[in-house]
Amino acid sequence: MHPRERQVTRRRFVAQSGGALLGLLGGDALLRAAAAFGAGPPMGPGGIPLARRNYPLTLPLYGDNPPIASGKSPEKGPLEVFNWSAYINPAVVKDFAKAYGVQVNVTTFENEEEALTKLTSGQVHFDVWFATVEYLSRTVAGKLIQPLNHAYLPNLKNVWPSLASPFYDRGSRYSVPYTVYTTGITWRKDKLKKGPAAYANPYDIFWDAPGSLRGKVAILDDQREALGLALLRRHVTDVNTESTQLVQQAGADLGQLTRSVNVKTNETDYQDVPAGSTWLSQAWSGDMAAAAGYMPKGVPVSVVGYWRPDTNAAVGSDMVTVLRGAKNPVLAHEFLNYLLGNKVGLKNLSWLGYMPPLLSVDPAKLVAQGYIPKNLASTVVRQSDFDNGVSLLPLTTQGQSLWQDVWSKFKAGG
Repeated sequence: MHPRERQVTRRRFVAQSGGALLGLLGGDALLRAAAAFGAGPPMGPGGIPLARRNYPLTLPLYGDNPPIASGKSPEKGPLEVFNWSAYINPAVVKDFAKAYGVQVNVTTFENEEEALTKLTSGQVHFDVWFATVEYLSRTVAGKLIQPLNHAYLPNLKNVWPSLASPFYDRGSRYSVPYTVYTTGITWRKDKLKKGPAAYANPYDIFWDAPGSLRGKVAILDDQREALGLALLRRHVTDVNTESTQLVQQAGADLGQLTRSVNVKTNETDYQDVPAGSTWLSQAWSGDMAAAAGYMPKGVPVSVVGYWRPDTNAAVGSDMVTVLRGAKNPVLAHEFLNYLLGNKVGLKNLSWLGYMPPLLSVDPAKLVAQGYIPKNLASTVVRQSDFDNGVSLLPLTTQGQSLWQDVWSKFKAGG
């Protein structure tokens, strides 16, 4: 058994605007943010334009939420870190604590709604928060996180250019990248006669699955990822569409899988496919990169496959931020910078499975050096994969409601 616990939980995303966000972004904040931008692209729930690859976004700065001053010494801690469950190598945390002579406390959460509920309650206080692009602009508008001072982040130069200044946070004003991943298809080669690449449309492998695979097929229990799969199957690369017709069709297509193979929705593919309880599943690359740690005794990892397209693959990146009101803001910046170190990034990868977007990471060598099994080399994410991929990004309030309604109908068996 791999030493990580239920590591997949850090990707779990409840895609709806809950009470935490409503409290975070009151009407006045929304109006101020919207007024600052004026007419333009659709606004997100935080009153900030929706970042898109063809509409890169420079997040606003606010006079009452400035970055920390340069030239300060790190605080004495303890550093309080708020992260997804099992989403950082404990050895990396221990090494940082030793290097800076401080205590580091890591508190975990299972999804972003839970995290934001705690962060906005006033009952907890953290310095560092591991975030996702879905919530970034809303937490900026709500002034939950603080702008970064790049004087403390020299290792940002180690990052891929497309993520050193990402389209969703131009200039990395509020975030630094942590990991990158693709969403693809995993399967048991010893159970299925052919894999995705054998199909004219590889996504058809789910819809062409015979009834004999009932109970052996799974998609991610994530409304954006699952509906996105159905959209990509129909060659809809705008996976952030708010077209009622397209989203409803995606829901109907998923419903077909329920009827044909009783498709499962879960996020345990990293265990189920190695164990053989699932033969075909939608999966995140980082989970399958670590499949060797979950293989039953006597079963080689070579029986597991992973596929994603060379272009228009679903790609994503997670990030790290410093919370406004952090008691240890300089130390927090040092922690972010530490995670962007080349050797630290590889050490984290060796335990986590998810790749850091560092220029020093040679995709070919990851297999040669044993970080990734040879048969799972397709889980490696290159900068070109990210640049040529499609990303699940924030929706408008109306768009969120549409996707949620369609997903709820699917989950109810409709």
